[in-house]
Amino acid sequence: MCGIAGIVSVDGSPIPDGAVERMIATLQHRGPDDSGAWRDNHCSLAHQRLSIIDLSRNGRQPLSNESGSAWITYNGEVYNHQELRRALVRRGHTFRSQTDTEAVVHLYDEEGPQLLQKLDGMFAFAIWDAERRRLLLARDRLGIKPLYYARAGGLLLFASEVKAILASGIVRTSPNLDAIAAYLGYRHPVSPDTMFQGIQSLPAGHYLLAEDGDVSTRRYWELPLPEPGEDRGEQYYVEQTRALLERAVEKRLLSDVPLGAYLSGGLDSSIVVALMAKKLGPGVKTYSIGFGDKSDETSYARLVAERYSTDHTELRLDNSRYFQLLPELILMRDAPLAVPNEVPLYEMSRVLRQEITVVLSGEGADELFAGYSDYCRIPFDLHKARALRHLPAPLRRLLSNGMAQRYGGRLVFDGELDHFLAGYNWFGPQERLDLLTPDARRAVRSGGDETFAAIFQQTEGLSYYDRVLHALEQTHLLNLLARVDSMTMASSVEARVPFVDHTLVEAVMRMPLRYKLRWRSPLHQAFALLSHAGELRERYDTTKYILRRAFAGTLPPEIVKRRKVGFKVPMRRWLGDGFLPHARNLLLSEEARARGVFDPAALERWLARGPANGGEFDVKLWMLLNLELWFRLYFPDGQTLSVTEAEPATLAATAS
Repeated sequence: MCGIAGIVSVDGSPIPDGAVERMIATLQHRGPDDSGAWRDNHCSLAHQRLSIIDLSRNGRQPLSNESGSAWITYNGEVYNHQELRRALVRRGHTFRSQTDTEAVVHLYDEEGPQLLQKLDGMFAFAIWDAERRRLLLARDRLGIKPLYYARAGGLLLFASEVKAILASGIVRTSPNLDAIAAYLGYRHPVSPDTMFQGIQSLPAGHYLLAEDGDVSTRRYWELPLPEPGEDRGEQYYVEQTRALLERAVEKRLLSDVPLGAYLSGGLDSSIVVALMAKKLGPGVKTYSIGFGDKSDETSYARLVAERYSTDHTELRLDNSRYFQLLPELILMRDAPLAVPNEVPLYEMSRVLRQEITVVLSGEGADELFAGYSDYCRIPFDLHKARALRHLPAPLRRLLSNGMAQRYGGRLVFDGELDHFLAGYNWFGPQERLDLLTPDARRAVRSGGDETFAAIFQQTEGLSYYDRVLHALEQTHLLNLLARVDSMTMASSVEARVPFVDHTLVEAVMRMPLRYKLRWRSPLHQAFALLSHAGELRERYDTTKYILRRAFAGTLPPEIVKRRKVGFKVPMRRWLGDGFLPHARNLLLSEEARARGVFDPAALERWLARGPANGGEFDVKLWMLLNLELWFRLYFPDGQTLSVTEAEPATLAATAS
């Protein structure tokens, strides 16, 4: 796990002196153990190293092949690098280190861009082929590792974080209003957009080639679709799930430095810890964090820690520390925080770095195995809406059992995509546009909606649930992975995510839906049309069915049978009524008004309505606060701000 940066001249333009050095200096937190740089007349590469495999100086990057014709700067871990190395040695390649990075640059000699098909791991890297004057940028299949790029005249810049591109002094940017609209809807920009106009993320499963004056991106991997009619039976899928997860965890234990795991007490992290203990024995270092209220899951984490005799550390986070950290972490994220639990994730990472460098996480299981409890409600709400569609509006609302509040006041939908977008948005499509000024509204293309429309078009013919799973695996998961990467790397910690193993993902995405989400009563659908789906969900539904079956004999029954709670921060209690005046002062300040993004009158009305707006008002208020802090850190007085000039302490006082 490292930080990478570089500049390539696409048209022969000179690369400014010192630009790459400024870029890589912003990424020291990603790799405090070593740094390096290399350049020729057309390319400049730099690297910050977090040493995980081969801790010697032989692993310093940028690193070349034997002839020096190809140079690589690399971030990530390739878990099958030893197998690749053996094959490359048989072909006559000579290695100077034991790193996985060197296997990648030698494999490029043999395969060119097709090397990506042979890599098993998480990665983002750049290879400069000096003979062909070709740059290859590549990102892993599911987007675990970040990679950003921008064009400035004849120069192409890339880096692990947006801040490095901004620090070059070459790229001038402005707020991306379409990404801001997407943030209000989905809590994150939708790839390839970032919050900065003209700076993009390389999409997951893609590579970029810059050669002969041309720059193009290409897809090398796609999420598979279920195979119609294929059903190998429950026992097959139980055994397959268990075997693939055991292998996924085992691969991620490869390390020359100490490692451990997050342990929330939920099903996913408990499975990871159980499989680590099976391989490593007692004493696995585990970490959890709580808030001292009913959302606290630490008692379940202790239960799992005791079951597997882990070396367990339990932390506490209060609201004062929480709000103090917000500006600092927005600077780390180069974006408003997406979910409230990013702060406790950082706090755990900061503490565990004192003992370990690599941590395993249960991220990705919910998107893959249909773990969100709202999945149990989605089709029934749509069926109910269709059944109620032709009734008079007053009667429709009477029979909806609160459904309108979940969908921004709507009870009529134009198909599955329209229904999904209405339910998935935090600020509803119309609500977010109403908050913007007319000028800002005109700058919004679709706020990310076109990406979901494309995914739903690609999955035409699948069940509604399968279409939702495909959408979330390609969008929602990317945001959660970005959160894990930024909050761990802020403390120089490498996070590994077994549930995002591409072999596991390919197998589970082909699995029939009934093995992921199970309704226990054949009358459930009929009852759900007439009753409150949430009550029925609690009594009859099983999310992540096959995952629970696969580990029912391994985990404590209390963990296997638990409904999903989620890694929740007590935001409603922490914000409270007393915080609203402070938030209003910040959001309606002269600085915010002068920016011209939000309509002050519309925002004032929204704040005055409070929880009556629908949805989780406390989280939506928190999102607006994050967005305002992001504006102040990066675009004070409408000017682009170098991140080194920001003063987070001032904003911390405002936020708290």
